[in-house]
Amino acid sequence: MPGAFVKENKKMLAKTALVKTNEGMLWEVKIARETSDYFICKGDWPRFEVHHMLELGDILIFYLIDKSTFHVVPYSKKPCTNIRHLEDLSSSEEEEKNTEFGTSRGCKKVKTEPKALSDTNFSKELHQSRIDRMSKAIKEIAFKKQQIQKPFEKGDEVEVASQEDGLIGSYYTATIISPIGSYLYRVKYKTLFSDDESVPLEDVVTASKVRPVPPDQRKILSENNFRLYDVVDVFANDGWWFGFINGIVGEELYVYFPTTADNIAYPPDVLRLHQEWSNGKWIFPPEQGIFN
Repeated sequence: MPGAFVKENKKMLAKTALVKTNEGMLWEVKIARETSDYFICKGDWPRFEVHHMLELGDILIFYLIDKSTFHVVPYSKKPCTNIRHLEDLSSSEEEEKNTEFGTSRGCKKVKTEPKALSDTNFSKELHQSRIDRMSKAIKEIAFKKQQIQKPFEKGDEVEVASQEDGLIGSYYTATIISPIGSYLYRVKYKTLFSDDESVPLEDVVTASKVRPVPPDQRKILSENNFRLYDVVDVFANDGWWFGFINGIVGEELYVYFPTTADNIAYPPDVLRLHQEWSNGKWIFPPEQGIFN
């Protein structure tokens, strides 16, 4: 961050700042000081870089719009790396439209406004394209019957997938009471109860709706935070709901549920990474290549 900018706006800056983009997403970043220099780094900044596919030489314009809040606009993709200076961005509107970078030999001059708009649209379209592809893949998983070849016995802890309208993509923990033939199980739910909520609900379900309980992820999640586009389950309304993270604002994770078209913010402690039971083992969906 330019020293003159820091000196003039010191009262507006804190150790933590919010970075806002035209997509409407917010990213919490850290402002770090090394000797007399200040840098925007850490926090959500690495995720911001990945989300916008930033590379060495890419240029971003930062507008300080509120206390420790920046509106960030991409200037161009792969511009000349030998930049001498940027004209004052706090000038009048007419001057802003004509702002140009000083250029080194062999580099073309470009105006700010058209490039910023073009790259912002590109980033927004890329984000929406990924959401569309992930939504389609999750719907295909949620609506298909599970290929479970593991037989369950009395007392086994399981999860039961719902195929009812409005509940597709949700899983409920239960205990096997008894197998019924080769294709049915009587189960007792742990979080669903009778109408008067006096006793746990019991039901007979097909084998294709039953799967083992996924392994405990507390160790995995203590070492790695959730990231944008992670495929997750959220514990809400008595069950685990299948979706993916499409936004991060501070400590809140916005999860989109393709089967219900809901987009809701949650704290991290009610999320887990989604896994699928395949060929006798648990796998994460990206390993199947469907989200790449």
